[in-house]
Amino acid sequence: MIKDYELMMIFSPKLSAEKADAANEAALTILREAGAEIIKTDAWGKRMLAYPIDKHLEAYYYVNYMKMDSLAVKAIKQQFNINENVIRHMFVARDEK
Repeated sequence: MIKDYELMMIFSPKLSAEKADAANEAALTILREAGAEIIKTDAWGKRMLAYPIDKHLEAYYYVNYMKMDSLAVKAIKQQFNINENVIRHMFVARDEK
């Protein structure tokens, strides 16, 4: 079933701004290959974390909006879990209005 999703991605602060953009673009490529239709991306830039994650105090934030099949989410999460540049990620199914 096709749903609207919001994907928050938090990338390592060890990356430069350009490499963080490239890492998000690589994530978008993974999503497109899984059949996602990317609607838009909001790059929030480097921000302080609410609490330390893996001894990092800041990170690069990106929010990606897309439409995709709900069955593909699990496989994509597994790919993001093994990516060392991704500190955290979270898929949220958006309400249809």
